[in-house]
Amino acid sequence: MSKRILLVLVTLLMAPSAIATPREAASRFVEIWNMDANRSAAYGRVFQEDFIKKRGVDDLDRIFSMLSDHNGDISINRVNSSSDEEISFLASSATGSWVEITLDLAAADDFKVAGMSISRSSAPISDQDKNLTLNEIGARLEAYMADRVEREEFSGSVLLAKDGKPVFASAYGLADMASGRKNTLDTPINLGSMNKMFTGLAIAQLVSQGKLDYAEKVGIYLPDYPNQRVRDEVTLHQLLTHTSGMGSYWNDEYEKRKDSIETLQDLLPTFVDEPLLFDPGTSHQYSNSGPVVLGLIIESATGLSYYEYIRKHVYQPAGMINSGHYAKGEHVSGKANGYYTPRSSTDLVSNSSVLGNIGSPGGGGYSSANDLVRFATALYDGTLIDAEHREEMTTAKSKSGRGGYGYLFIDGRANGRRYVGHNGGAPGVSAEFSTFPDFGYTVIVLSNTNNNARPVAEKIRKWLGHAK
Repeated sequence: MSKRILLVLVTLLMAPSAIATPREAASRFVEIWNMDANRSAAYGRVFQEDFIKKRGVDDLDRIFSMLSDHNGDISINRVNSSSDEEISFLASSATGSWVEITLDLAAADDFKVAGMSISRSSAPISDQDKNLTLNEIGARLEAYMADRVEREEFSGSVLLAKDGKPVFASAYGLADMASGRKNTLDTPINLGSMNKMFTGLAIAQLVSQGKLDYAEKVGIYLPDYPNQRVRDEVTLHQLLTHTSGMGSYWNDEYEKRKDSIETLQDLLPTFVDEPLLFDPGTSHQYSNSGPVVLGLIIESATGLSYYEYIRKHVYQPAGMINSGHYAKGEHVSGKANGYYTPRSSTDLVSNSSVLGNIGSPGGGGYSSANDLVRFATALYDGTLIDAEHREEMTTAKSKSGRGGYGYLFIDGRANGRRYVGHNGGAPGVSAEFSTFPDFGYTVIVLSNTNNNARPVAEKIRKWLGHAK
């Protein structure tokens, strides 16, 4: 156990028995977030017992590991509101990430946390960053990226487009450190959860063709699905909005099997027997297992493998020539390798041992910056789906931060201006995709090192939210 973990644990365990204020509850939450590992020993000091039982210690461990990997250590920047029932605060990190956190508190139980909501945010904007033209934003972005690259804080590609035409486009760093191969705008880079969008789009395409119905239960399309509660109670709508009660397959069983997984059926045993975290439709829990079930439904409805369907009905019609679900050992595509810095080290290492053999409908596919501009164009010109079903798919069904979540699409806001897309992150994976449909802007940031895409994308969205 590191000295840092031991110090945090001692601080938590030796603190007074009662959390005196909502602000202290927020501070304890941040301490949990910033721990390297072994958080479970401190959960009882911060969270209500019922909340821990509902989420489960293993799932809380996965949630905080993911949050920490995506954002780094955080600190409270500003308390937005505070009462005996709730505290909302803005937190920032040294990586440039900003998050807005709201904690439901139980005043009668030492202000322990009974619920939490976490959403992306951005730094307050200065007057000099407002009312910029697109050309001025492009110039600012060039200088900003030059500084990040000089400080070795970015590897990947960045593209800002207006109506499908690049305003700024550049690639940085190495796709393969061993050979010295450089990243380009055509280099396929791991998208993480971003390719949930393609799963949501595939379902919407099949709904538009009358082959699927959002309101139907899983069992209508997968009558032999092994988990009875999922089969009989969970709808497509709930799978698409993360309200099904399903969790994520990043568990011990997945770790055992990940290098031999080739199909969705291979992935199913890693999560199919896990109980639901809550009754379907009663709460919200981000899920990677739910999209896998959607992938199985796509296969059942079309007779194609999930990977083949996405290739034929998303990548090919959109002209995405450098996109795919490439296996870990595949080298023909020219994909970028991922690199990350373990918390126990200061050196970048390959993420190969962390990745599964192949991505899933929940994440892990690859695409390039140039391909994602083509995807944005095809999404809005009718190539991939009609306007009515596109808007149904991308419009928020649940509130989250400054926007919401639709059918596997984020429906966000930057200074009130709507953007649509998704992000992704994992060790050695950091990706952001946003389109501003009312303005014709597209923002693409792909990085093959973790934590690096989000600060860049937030900076660009901030400028666009206040652009002339």
